[in-house]
Amino acid sequence: MSETLRIREDVDPIDWIEKCVQLDYGYFKRQHHPLIVEPLRMAATERGIIVGLLGSVQHIKTLTAQLIQLYGLHNSPCNSAFYDLTQDALREFSDDKWTPLVDSTNTITRLVPDQPYRRTKFYTSTPYGYIRLLSAGIMANRNSKTLERITADESWAYKDDEGWLSQIRDRQSSFNWQWQMFLPSSGQTAGSQLDEMWKRSTQRTWHIMCDCCGEEIPYIWKLPPVDGKVPPGGIRYASTAEITDEEGTIDWVKLRESVYYQCQLCEGRMDWSAADQDKRNQAGRYIQLNENADPAYEFFNYNAIAHAPWPELVTKWKEATMARNRGDLSKLENFVRKQLAEAWNESDHISNEVKQNSMGGYLLGEKWQPEGGEVPIVFCTVDVQKDSFFLVVRAWALIDGELHSRLLEREHVSSVGQIRDIADKWQLKQNGLEGTRVWLDGNYSTARVQKIASQNGWCVFRGDKAMDFRHQDGLRRVYAEMQYIDTFQGTSQAKSSRYAGQVRFSKHSALSSLFLVRSLRGQDDKPLWTHADNAGSVYVRQINAWQRISKTAQDGRRFFDFRNNDSKDDHYSDCETMNTVCCAMAGLTGDSSRTDDNKNDA
Repeated sequence: MSETLRIREDVDPIDWIEKCVQLDYGYFKRQHHPLIVEPLRMAATERGIIVGLLGSVQHIKTLTAQLIQLYGLHNSPCNSAFYDLTQDALREFSDDKWTPLVDSTNTITRLVPDQPYRRTKFYTSTPYGYIRLLSAGIMANRNSKTLERITADESWAYKDDEGWLSQIRDRQSSFNWQWQMFLPSSGQTAGSQLDEMWKRSTQRTWHIMCDCCGEEIPYIWKLPPVDGKVPPGGIRYASTAEITDEEGTIDWVKLRESVYYQCQLCEGRMDWSAADQDKRNQAGRYIQLNENADPAYEFFNYNAIAHAPWPELVTKWKEATMARNRGDLSKLENFVRKQLAEAWNESDHISNEVKQNSMGGYLLGEKWQPEGGEVPIVFCTVDVQKDSFFLVVRAWALIDGELHSRLLEREHVSSVGQIRDIADKWQLKQNGLEGTRVWLDGNYSTARVQKIASQNGWCVFRGDKAMDFRHQDGLRRVYAEMQYIDTFQGTSQAKSSRYAGQVRFSKHSALSSLFLVRSLRGQDDKPLWTHADNAGSVYVRQINAWQRISKTAQDGRRFFDFRNNDSKDDHYSDCETMNTVCCAMAGLTGDSSRTDDNKNDA
């Protein structure tokens, strides 16, 4: 009987889905979803190849995976699985999406025997095959029974260093050419396994016909500069100067009204409306861009320009670039991944030229009053040695939405009293532990440093190997919440003295933040993070002690790490790294936190 069912593969998947699958708003219609018709058909029928769909969020990539599984369950039943990141995400998927869809598909429910164990939250079985909902984060789910058909949702987030995607793929190795694998995802990470698949693939990209010249073009956000000039084409909108008043306030309405698309061939103008967007998509198609593709990888790609309102996209882009100018890449990363469905490469935004000239045209000890009346916030950060202290005093200010920073002081001193004198010079008054402006590195001689801090109303930093820390509000940040340390604990004076405030921070993430803010350039292309002209060669050498390098793991995954080029002589670099953490804690670097959950946003 199984063989009889397999003959049904001759039925066109789109025809079957339109006839059998009822969604919330009625039966599925191909004209409502032109972007998924071709990848759905290929993934449902072709065998022995990996089909990928890299697209923007909130545009039915997950539904596509469901429809493929439904079609297969009825027309070519086998052992199959739908993977998501976590068990919680699967539970939500089952309750909100999968179960209602199966219930509304009578051709499937008629095949499911009236037996409780045949139908559970994470399992649907017919006499001829089944589908399991599995968490990719559980090792047993990646290494147990063989599976002929697999859909792995949002595979960009699967851990390359643990080989998740490879392990899942290995579950199909016994099926020779018969296996099917579908990978719906938003933008991947540059150098990841998914990115390497995309580079080898057919790279079928969504094209529409230009309203003006009638030529087929892919939607692009913008082209990279050539000889310092941006080529025509892509999303266009008013400049910052055109939408900003004298007080620096952005007119968001004016920005949204200025948006249009410029054809990269004829430079003609296309405006956005829902009707025009739908008309263009009805005449659109996927065109293969990689003529030297590996036929084992059929990948499709579209971005949010094809289905989302362009003014909304430009608003998100503007917010992301403003956050970047404040030293926060999180919103820009989300935009590239989730709206443009492109590979995210942090190196495009963080310069590896760590020894670039950052002299600001001022001298040590000079006070700084930024233009526009902004009041800078000043921090003193101290690297503690056995018999001396290295310290940096640095000021930060937001000017026209850009994060500016100046080195005010750098010193190598021998006593705590000298630190106090410098703190007094720059009026670093204390306002309780939460408002301290002086921070000591407590990784060396911790107990001693904690006592110094408690006696002076300062706080302590402890560098940590963790990449981030979860806070009580559910967000993760480069720094942990403050701890209060009794510096005389274990003695007769316990709880009789002032406490020392202590904060752990991610050494790797903080150093990454330092490299980012050092890479920021203003509208005049001058560095925004600067040091005094007379900071000296020792300071310059030490802040350049660390180099950001690219590494390759055993599985081929690329990642970034840091290498110290000057042995242990990096004291001023440590001070500057801690100062960057202070800036983040003060909220000057924008929304630098992220949620602690991995919810499906496809």
